Amino acid sequence: MKLKSRFTSVITVIALFFSNAVTAESDVVISVDEGVSMAQPIAVVPFKANGGVPADIGQIISDDLRNSGKFTPIEQAKLPAQPGSVAEVNSQQWTDIGVDSVVVGQVTPTGGGYNVAYQLVDTLSNPAAVLAQGSFNVPAAQIRQGAHTVSDQVFEKITQIRGAFRTKIAYVVQRGVSSYELRVSDYDGYNAFTVVKSREPLMSPEWSPDGSRLAYVTFENKKAQVVVHDLRSGSRRVVAALRGHNGAPAFSPDGSRIAFASNQDGELDIYVVSANGGKPSKLTANAGNNTEPSWSPDGSTIYFTSDRAGSPQVYRMSSSGGGASPMGGSGSYNAKVSSDGKNLIMIAGDKVVKRDLTSGGTEVLSSTFLDESPSISPNGIMVIYSSTKGTSKVLQLVSADGRFKANLPGAGGQFKFPAWSPYLTK
Repeated sequence: MKLKSRFTSVITVIALFFSNAVTAESDVVISVDEGVSMAQPIAVVPFKANGGVPADIGQIISDDLRNSGKFTPIEQAKLPAQPGSVAEVNSQQWTDIGVDSVVVGQVTPTGGGYNVAYQLVDTLSNPAAVLAQGSFNVPAAQIRQGAHTVSDQVFEKITQIRGAFRTKIAYVVQRGVSSYELRVSDYDGYNAFTVVKSREPLMSPEWSPDGSRLAYVTFENKKAQVVVHDLRSGSRRVVAALRGHNGAPAFSPDGSRIAFASNQDGELDIYVVSANGGKPSKLTANAGNNTEPSWSPDGSTIYFTSDRAGSPQVYRMSSSGGGASPMGGSGSYNAKVSSDGKNLIMIAGDKVVKRDLTSGGTEVLSSTFLDESPSISPNGIMVIYSSTKGTSKVLQLVSADGRFKANLPGAGGQFKFPAWSPYLTK
């Protein structure tokens, strides 16, 4: 059914991926807590600006590579030179400081936007050699996306892992006791905008696999319902409104179904419903409270939290129900599976923990307080989550190896329920 409410959709939602009109508004921006001393050194030289350019392309690329936890970019003030192309790179200058890879480039205004050209240079060769290069035009309002595109290409060339710097995050901001906003921004907090506002709570946003929709929980009419919001058109549809509480939505890998939790029969159970709505199918019954479903990448398995053994613990079962087995240990919850199906990211002991699904080994990734709601970048390299800092809820970022840690401090509100988008570009 269509949703009628006091919610107000912002027209700029339409510009999310499908136009050039993206605002530069930001309410969270990455601030480094703990860098990576053992990561691969790399140098990103300030890009030569052939005319006025509103963003420091080189610094954005440097920040992206640092945020992945895979690289330690050299500070701009410590660069031995600032070449603009491979022809100007003196290999010896860079190998003397232990740098094997250098990114150089130029930005040129063109029409209503900019041309961004870059070269990834190998300094182990003498003369220096080009490992990768590219040149492309971006609209003026998406100059940061141009930088993220370079970051993606450089990251993939060196690591053989697809970059995820052009992805988005969704999150909820609570301001006071009766103002809630579902926000979407670039992964690093820039270009943020409001998807929907409400005087009632908003919770648990989750992206569809193609990035075109968000499922989330609303408390319209004082009732928890699961809504699917189309980001292109701004239309919203209630897909789960069973008696009692409905929450924790999760899209299936093909985007056709949504798993969610409802307590219509007294205890919380896992249900699955079409992403367009309809009659839900019940997957769990008579086994304590079951919530927080999350699908495996192939759609065959659902991970979820249950207290059936007396305390919360992560379990897994067939996506058709049945055969539940414990996975995370006592006190584990909020589980998400990496896109390659190799790791489970969850909360245990109020920390973000990674569990290797093959070996069973676990690793604590976070060092913050009262962590919750972890979400994994589509390439499995970074994890965003919410934690408590003083009396505030803030967003945190940690690399999946736990070596790089950063926070995304937000002003004027409580920042909760972060959700990382899938890849949004080919």
